[in-house]
Amino acid sequence: MLLRTRLIPALLAVLWLAGCEAGTRPIPGVDAAAGADAGRDAAPDRPDTGPLPDAGPPLDDVLIYAHSADTLYTFSAFTNTVTEVGVFTEAGSGAEAPFMLDLAVDADGNLFTSSRDRLWRVDAETAEVTEVGDFGLGDEQLFALSFITASEAPAGEPILIGATNEGRYFEVDRETAATSFLGEYPEGWFSSGDIVSVDELGTFATLRRDDFSSDVLARILFSSDGSSTVTVIGPVRNASEDFTQIFGLGYWGRDMYGFSNSGQLIRIDRDTGQAEVVSTETGTEQFWGAGVTTQVPVLI
Repeated sequence: MLLRTRLIPALLAVLWLAGCEAGTRPIPGVDAAAGADAGRDAAPDRPDTGPLPDAGPPLDDVLIYAHSADTLYTFSAFTNTVTEVGVFTEAGSGAEAPFMLDLAVDADGNLFTSSRDRLWRVDAETAEVTEVGDFGLGDEQLFALSFITASEAPAGEPILIGATNEGRYFEVDRETAATSFLGEYPEGWFSSGDIVSVDELGTFATLRRDDFSSDVLARILFSSDGSSTVTVIGPVRNASEDFTQIFGLGYWGRDMYGFSNSGQLIRIDRDTGQAEVVSTETGTEQFWGAGVTTQVPVLI
């Protein structure tokens, strides 16, 4: 079983491109020369996003949320910036919150996290958390947390699910945190770290299996009885590196974004699984989870 080890806290916001706001710095390996001559106050270069979708939130409003064990971050693929929001603290008391194992974002942009045994609501502006309730799962822990869109969910209604490392997944009541067993991944497949579900695109996960040296990007189809079918898209690797322990998974535009247990930010081709490292200097030594709204725009 893969276990997520304790984070060495690192509280650092990272900017990818030149022409940035104070308090950020360029990430090595990203070409910022194109915007440098325009001066500090110039608008950042925008990626080639193609035509705008007919529906969904504005492209520049969509954030992928990521976190370490104790700190919340946001990532914007539109502006290529990673920004620290803050350390998780309990609302009201200001006490340190438990370590968070994963994060999910619903269609309206509401954030939830899972700790070892509980569900929490998260203030996206302050990283304050409010307890929802106990999962009631004993020793089982939900490392992969995601909202599943209506078109992908077993009963045809949006639901929150969480998966264990062993690949057992449960529906989670967002109001009480009560869980009900739904099913498990096909034999031989285990959760490597996360699930992401995007309206009009599908539900995807980073999985592992003994005959793959890297994590695998897979499409998951849920049946009405709770069982699931895994379709392999491809191993998450490139010519020089196999990527493992991708504990956070998000989506924006045309690509998956993986957040690894070694602090890597990885861009993953949604059609092949081929990956490239965007940065290893993300401001944290370990990512433990990530999430994005189910209504993120999908670009063809």
